[in-house]
Amino acid sequence: MALYVAYKAPKDAKDRSLLPKRLRALGCVQIRKSFWKVEEENANRALKLLWKNRPVLLKRLREIREPGLMRKKGVYELGSLVIVIYEITKEVKREKIRSFLRKAPCIRLCRAVYAFSEKHSLFDKNSELVDAGLFSQFIQEIGGDVKVIPRTVIANSDSVQKLLEETREHVENIFSDIVQRCKELYQKASVKEDAHYIRSTLSKLKKRHIKAKKVAGFYEKWLKIDFSKSAMMSYRALRKVYSRVKETSV
Repeated sequence: MALYVAYKAPKDAKDRSLLPKRLRALGCVQIRKSFWKVEEENANRALKLLWKNRPVLLKRLREIREPGLMRKKGVYELGSLVIVIYEITKEVKREKIRSFLRKAPCIRLCRAVYAFSEKHSLFDKNSELVDAGLFSQFIQEIGGDVKVIPRTVIANSDSVQKLLEETREHVENIFSDIVQRCKELYQKASVKEDAHYIRSTLSKLKKRHIKAKKVAGFYEKWLKIDFSKSAMMSYRALRKVYSRVKETSV
């Protein structure tokens, strides 16, 4: 059985070039820079080689697994995943991709490789967010190449907790950034700087908050991560600026 392994690329240039050579020596096939196909008999050796780089081992199953707590192992399982691997040629398109991904509840496995829930519609009943299909279509529309691997699960359960922590940090950073931007905007409103800029920026931050809250809600249902505190801090920061703008416009 062929498995797949994703890992975080080393910062050191020497290690970054050495790992691919060692993986090829194990018979692994490179699909994307830090995403490789590996035969089952070599999986443990590949994980041992990559242990410093937070490897995630994936395998395909015929059945669809539900996300939830694995009682025997006492760890949370993400359920069946759809892996999207893409490649683009123009640097200018990267910001477009980052912007599109803000509407996509997914888990970054490594550069240009993302894991989406196979059960997306279960957590997004109003179809407001981006799933694996929409993201793949978007990459093709901007001229990129894309490969999709459905019905995969994480085979090394010890990597799940780290992925959950990274996802939590990513979403909380979005809310934190909104709060920080609101603080700066509040100061500008207090000294009655460019009113048009303040109102325009406040409107953009409000839309960003709404989008982030919807994505966070998806994660809460899928991964059982509670973002209510971070979302409330963002909301209060927006309300504070709004109130300040009203006061200074009187």
